[in-house]
Amino acid sequence: MKFWKGFMKLLRSLQWKLVYIFISMCVILVCVVYIIINSGLQSIYFNNFQEDMDKGFEDWKELRGIPESNEDILTYFKDRRDDINCFRTNSDVNLTIIDLSITRKNNDPNRGIIYSTDEQFQNPARFADELFNSSTDNLFPMWAKQLDAPILNKKLVKTIAGNEYFEYVIEPSERKDLIFYFTYNKEAWEQIIQTFNNLILTSTVIAVFLSVLLGYFLSKTITSPIISVMHKAEKIAEGEFDEQLAVKSEDEIGNLTKTFNYMANELKNTLSEISSEKNKVVTILNYMADGVLAYDLKGNVIHINPAARRYLGDDIAEKSFQDFASSVGLDIQLENIVYLEEASVKEFDTVINDLFIKVYFAVFTDTKSRPEGFIVVLHDVTEEQKLDNMRREFVANVSHELRTPITSIKSYSETLLDGAVDDRETTEHFLNVINTEADRMTRLVKDLLQLSRLDNQQVSWNMGEVPIKDLVRDIVDRMRLQAEHKHQKLESYVIGVIPNIKGDKDRLEQVFVNLISNALKYTPENGEITVYIGRIYNDVYVKVADNGIGIPADSLPRVFERFYRVDKARSRDMGGTGLGLSIAKEIIQAHGGTISISSEEKKGTEITVRLAV
Repeated sequence: MKFWKGFMKLLRSLQWKLVYIFISMCVILVCVVYIIINSGLQSIYFNNFQEDMDKGFEDWKELRGIPESNEDILTYFKDRRDDINCFRTNSDVNLTIIDLSITRKNNDPNRGIIYSTDEQFQNPARFADELFNSSTDNLFPMWAKQLDAPILNKKLVKTIAGNEYFEYVIEPSERKDLIFYFTYNKEAWEQIIQTFNNLILTSTVIAVFLSVLLGYFLSKTITSPIISVMHKAEKIAEGEFDEQLAVKSEDEIGNLTKTFNYMANELKNTLSEISSEKNKVVTILNYMADGVLAYDLKGNVIHINPAARRYLGDDIAEKSFQDFASSVGLDIQLENIVYLEEASVKEFDTVINDLFIKVYFAVFTDTKSRPEGFIVVLHDVTEEQKLDNMRREFVANVSHELRTPITSIKSYSETLLDGAVDDRETTEHFLNVINTEADRMTRLVKDLLQLSRLDNQQVSWNMGEVPIKDLVRDIVDRMRLQAEHKHQKLESYVIGVIPNIKGDKDRLEQVFVNLISNALKYTPENGEITVYIGRIYNDVYVKVADNGIGIPADSLPRVFERFYRVDKARSRDMGGTGLGLSIAKEIIQAHGGTISISSEEKKGTEITVRLAV
């Protein structure tokens, strides 16, 4: 069954259709030739027959003239062979002479026959029986059917016996009632026609066979490239573009192959560009910090990137748009985004998992500008929000830090102006307070100016070789006296060989002075402060460790923020501005280094500075 289906499919192929066309053309051509040859040969034989009979009649007329009586005609043809020879009658050609006046008078076709070489007319009884008892019109001779106006007839007449013959009538002008009726039996030329027909049949068989072979091979020259193109198209559909079809001719098939190769190459380039662009887009979406979701017009997710999954969870891919909007606290309908809003991009603010998120909606359309869906972009503005809060807090802190000394200066100045200046002791105390607060304001403004220059990269760095070991030990020696006032132990240790580093000596000195000073401030009496100088790989580190009051764990992430104080009241009493660590961090980072802190409340603090060699 499978073989039969395959065979039938093969027969329905284009190649065999072309073979069928070749065979059909051959058969049609042979049929046309057969018809033309058969009809042509019959016409030729009839024309020859007619010409011979006309010539014979003329010869007979010259020989005898037209006899006036039927008896003379019978005498001529029965007794003299010359009369018969004029018409060259034989077994195939017969002559019958009829007197139509007798036939009409008796209304009997077998009456009036004067002479006949045809056996059927020599036996009137048999002739009459055949003539009147048959329904075949062809049994009536031409002179019997049309007694008044005999005509020529090139059609074969068939008898009951199955014989076929041509009829031909000659009517002498001298005697209107006299006709010469000739018949020409088909057997005279039938053998020749049969030979022609056998030749035609043989030619047909040979032609059909050659048509099959020729049609097969010629059609193969057409179908083979088409099949190759078809197989190549299947490979292209599977993603294989590298193979090129061989161009074997310069005709239409060759041009088709060239065009197909060109199309495949262009398609490969186009798909490569599309794939490249798609990979770019996918890579961008996968690694961008913003979350991106794409929805169709029904509210179903058609794309979601990893950032969106981080913000919303992996199950967001299974939720509809309305579920998403509810989960992030947005009271918005899908129709309002796609159809009703005039703006092309809609923006909303929300909070997702303690993150400040800006949500943007944008509609995407097809080539006819009809909406196909929309994109949701989740932009994390938490850092910006924190920075904005820090800026507001910074302004509030600066205002507060300046207001306190200004208030003190103003109040003491007003007191002096109100008359306290007469009391020298009080005046000196007030002036000392005013001077202290002015120094405090100076330090604050100086630190603010330095931070501003660092932020705006307006600091002039004096870079050079800095012997970091000597620099730190000098600072420790200078501050040892301050430690002794609080009965503190301040020591420094050098671990290994410490190379020089490249940096700004004054700025680095400011950093280490600030770090050691903070350690002294926040370490109680009899405490210990130890400074380590060492090297790790390509970095030089300076570690300041104390066993002071320490820093709570929740405050550690913010100690480098500007104006941040763990204990605001105590820090202010100690003269700090809350900017020292911020300035230190900015200076170290400008040198390409890092500063880190570790602390445990009531056990001490360690601050480590690392600088590249």
